[in-house]
Amino acid sequence: MKTKLFAALASAGLAGLAGGALPAQAEGLYISGSLGSTTLGHTLERNEATPGLPVPDVAGVSLSTATDVSAGLAFGYEFQANNSPFFFGAEAFYTFENSETRNIVGVLATDVSLDASYGARLIGGVDVAPKFSVYGHAGYTQLEFDVRNSYTFAPPVKTHSFSEGGFSYGVGALYHVNDRFSVFTEYTKIPDVDFAGLPEVAGGTGRVNPNDLSLDKVSFGVRMNF
Repeated sequence: MKTKLFAALASAGLAGLAGGALPAQAEGLYISGSLGSTTLGHTLERNEATPGLPVPDVAGVSLSTATDVSAGLAFGYEFQANNSPFFFGAEAFYTFENSETRNIVGVLATDVSLDASYGARLIGGVDVAPKFSVYGHAGYTQLEFDVRNSYTFAPPVKTHSFSEGGFSYGVGALYHVNDRFSVFTEYTKIPDVDFAGLPEVAGGTGRVNPNDLSLDKVSFGVRMNF
């Protein structure tokens, strides 16, 4: 599905260039709001079993995903390149997230709750019709999330809040309702955010397990130009 989305947007851009589409992009400052669907992926790797526990333990790798709604705000600036169909810009954004995952490897259970994502990105696109534009974006996204370690034979024993970031990228499409308002849809991916998990308590090992987060988001929104 994602491959088809990329292909469709790329085809639209080429078609617009071939037809000499007139610029549709409004220059200047803008603010936008969006609702989306965020899929959070969490991988937990536990390389050694913990000896001396009251129940059998094993090592292994576990991947879990969860999808939930998100809501975002953004503030940016875009400009047209020499009256051509091409436009460029920069944007700062903040998204309220609500995705939760749970991984269990052996007797260790790790829960991740994604609270927010924010960052900055560059935008580059092309007007393919008088009211329609397509674009790509790339930047850096910081993730705010909570981690809770527990064991299948005991209550939660350790919690901590994390802030980790990574490279993000994606594509989007924008329809200009009038000179001031536009509606848009876009896809964003953060492929790899590594972080060290919480030190294990059971068995007194203090072992820290490797963890990895990924994020896929599809959003729809409204933009207002100043």
